Amino acid sequence: MNLDLAEPWVLLLGLGAILPWLARPPALPYSALALVPDDPLSTGLDRLLKFAGSAAALCLALALAGPYLREQWVEKTGTGAHIVLLLDRSSSMNENFTGKYLGAKTGESKSAVARQLLGEFVARREHDLFAMVDFAAAPVYVLPLTEDRAAVEAAIAAAGGRGHGVTHIAPGLAMALDFFAGRPPTGSRIVLLVSDGAARIDEETRDRLRQSFQDTQTGLYWIYLRNPNSGRLADKPANPNESTTPEYFLDQYFQSLGIPYRAFEADNPAAMRAAIAEVERLENLPLRYREKLPRQDLSGWCYGAALPWLLLLIAAKTLEIETWHA
Repeated sequence: MNLDLAEPWVLLLGLGAILPWLARPPALPYSALALVPDDPLSTGLDRLLKFAGSAAALCLALALAGPYLREQWVEKTGTGAHIVLLLDRSSSMNENFTGKYLGAKTGESKSAVARQLLGEFVARREHDLFAMVDFAAAPVYVLPLTEDRAAVEAAIAAAGGRGHGVTHIAPGLAMALDFFAGRPPTGSRIVLLVSDGAARIDEETRDRLRQSFQDTQTGLYWIYLRNPNSGRLADKPANPNESTTPEYFLDQYFQSLGIPYRAFEADNPAAMRAAIAEVERLENLPLRYREKLPRQDLSGWCYGAALPWLLLLIAAKTLEIETWHA
């Protein structure tokens, strides 16, 4: 049972509820009480007032004991997904979409645009659970799966500043998939990869990632922030070389995973906004999730229950007159 008391011993005050029934009526100096006719109305009012006194005493004792509902987890149903944001923080993300390096400036760098649009995306997704991983040369654990929108938006905003290192996607993907490992699937799961580059993944790592994607039943979206000097994912290079055109080979690998996958090429902020809107449209399936409800104080309800009984007693005392005199 979820009901509990902060001060259980205070319930002993509730024993005062029997006092109205122990009170004896005053003796009446009348020569023959047998001649007094029965008065059912007075008898009923007397019992009502005694009951009101008992009820008020019990409600007040319960209120002072501090009743509350313990914190609990409840399962809810909505629409949305469990989403891991996998954000590239390599130095190339400090370039704008024309390939110009902006250094630590925010401006219209790919990093700044990505953070702005991802923040707006999170704010619109009411029932999604979000986690976040940054990566460059190595992945950085930022935030576990949570429904706390303020925390997610703060984590995205904190990913600003100068990027560093090169793009190593494989460790970031592995960390992103760890969020779903061992968890029963309760809805759509996706990794949303936002990156402007790629890197070669060795065969052993490819196999591990493929197995993890399939075991966790996780889909993948890649928003590829392309600049004019980069190749297109759909165009096969004239001289295929994984060292010079890693994006093409990475896209081919993602297509071979046997999971829901889609890539979006964005070479300007408007194209990136359209890509995120398409992800939002696609990932709007029924979703079951658990939400933690905080402890709920019930004292106010008990005071409220005592109030009408106390008002009745006050009204009766106000209307009381002395009809018998010694």
